[in-house]
Amino acid sequence: MRLSAARAHGRVDTTYAAGFLTVEETGRRWGHCARDAGWSLNARLHVVADGADWIRRQCQEAFGDQAELLIDFFHVSEYLAAAAESCRPQAPRRWLHTQQQRLRRGAADKVLASLAADLEPATVPDEEAPVRSAHGYLSRRRPYLDYPKALARELPIGSGLIESGHKHVLQARLKKPGSAWLSHNAHALAQLRIIRANQLWESFWQDRKAP
Repeated sequence: MRLSAARAHGRVDTTYAAGFLTVEETGRRWGHCARDAGWSLNARLHVVADGADWIRRQCQEAFGDQAELLIDFFHVSEYLAAAAESCRPQAPRRWLHTQQQRLRRGAADKVLASLAADLEPATVPDEEAPVRSAHGYLSRRRPYLDYPKALARELPIGSGLIESGHKHVLQARLKKPGSAWLSHNAHALAQLRIIRANQLWESFWQDRKAP
């Protein structure tokens, strides 16, 4: 199940969309979320995502040049943490912290250089090569690592909005102990949870009252 969310800068209320949706339908609903949150033709959008190619494509499709994509800092950190044991086995946490600080101040090239110095041999399978995996992930997403700009504008660099949304919008109801769902029913209940989270519960039922 895919969840989308949008929030106007400086606001606390969030607009959500979710369901068992195709990539294209997810992109369209994501655009609807942004419009309901206040997106206009003159607005800029700050998009934080995990770097999946389909999200990048839908970001471009839904928002065009109005959006600036940033890869979730903590997702990048997971790749770096996996590589740390190979890059600095005697002090992996210190190495990870150094790379995180470099990313925060805009020195992504130094992070890539540090990874490049310890790349596994080509004979090592990809699933056993965390340094190569991290280097490939970051190098392919180099344009989307501008954390200093986001921090300077007091914009988020992590996808906590989505993570918390998964917990309190969807999982709080759909992942109760012992629960099991048919996909159709789970999708239908997710729509009710979205209506509730978007503060549309009362108007939804009023529109359905018998005349």
